[in-house]
Amino acid sequence: MNPPALRKGTGCSVDLVPQLELDGAVVTVVVIKERFAVDRRNRVRRLGDAKLRPTDLPWDDDKPDSLKYPSDVCIRKPSTDVIVVGSAVQAYGEPARTLDTFVRVGPVEKFLRVHGLRVWYRAVFGLALSPPEPFDALPLRWDLAFGGADFEEGHKPMEEARNPVGRGVARDPRKLLHQPGPQIEDPHEPIEDPRARPAPAGVAPIGRHWEPRRRFLGTTDELWKKERLPLLPADFDDRFNQAAPPCLVTPKHLRGGELVQVHNMCANGPLQFELPRLHFFVGARHRRHIVEHRAVLDTVLLEPNSRELEMTWRAAVRMPKRASDILELSVHEKERL
Repeated sequence: MNPPALRKGTGCSVDLVPQLELDGAVVTVVVIKERFAVDRRNRVRRLGDAKLRPTDLPWDDDKPDSLKYPSDVCIRKPSTDVIVVGSAVQAYGEPARTLDTFVRVGPVEKFLRVHGLRVWYRAVFGLALSPPEPFDALPLRWDLAFGGADFEEGHKPMEEARNPVGRGVARDPRKLLHQPGPQIEDPHEPIEDPRARPAPAGVAPIGRHWEPRRRFLGTTDELWKKERLPLLPADFDDRFNQAAPPCLVTPKHLRGGELVQVHNMCANGPLQFELPRLHFFVGARHRRHIVEHRAVLDTVLLEPNSRELEMTWRAAVRMPKRASDILELSVHEKERL
């Protein structure tokens, strides 16, 4: 089914994405996006030209499971994802060996301790990590944090399900000798022992097959393949669509106006500003009436190295059995920045 005609009354980008609900009904997902820049005085201005991402995008093509940007395609998110795409960098470009960073958006926050390259070496009482090398900027990507997997033949696979692409997981710690150690960690759980199993620390999007997302996918057994595919499993949970690390998923949807603070992720100093307050009318015009559908802010993506951010609002419009019963969808800005 093709989406209905769109009447647009906003400078934000608007895309209409057809999707299937669990019961097979067609919904048109209205995805509204805008990009913003933050100047040296922490004033926010609109940039426009935000693009819909139909798929997840990795940092590198040869590491497709280490995500940089999440897809924008889903029906709904129960709350707001806060995602950071960037690097740890000391103010004014000074090299660092270890750097503490943090991001705070409204009610959620995350502290990270970031190190230059360090390697496991043989010490008096076992393996230890070498002192970190200096770095100018270190990407905050999951393959540099604790995690990984060990698929040794003849043994049950050993995996850190919360970050299968990371470093440090090994059935025999001796296998880590001369290997790079985790460079991103929680300052409250420093990694000093090769047997340590800290929670992976990061601010980038998490993969669909990682925990906790994969537990919310539902039952994908043979019966599902036979009786429901291409529909999602009957026990699918919308929390699967939350791509942010759990600590950066807000308790409820943000509304704009929340304080944003970012430290040691921008070469010209810390960022502190309020999220723009934008609200939208999304209306489905039927033959005799108009039905309003609430658009919620469900993704805040920060790119602090370039002093930019992206915000995404979403509304789901259930389509009638006859597509012609909805003449058009209208999207208008109710309040401006």
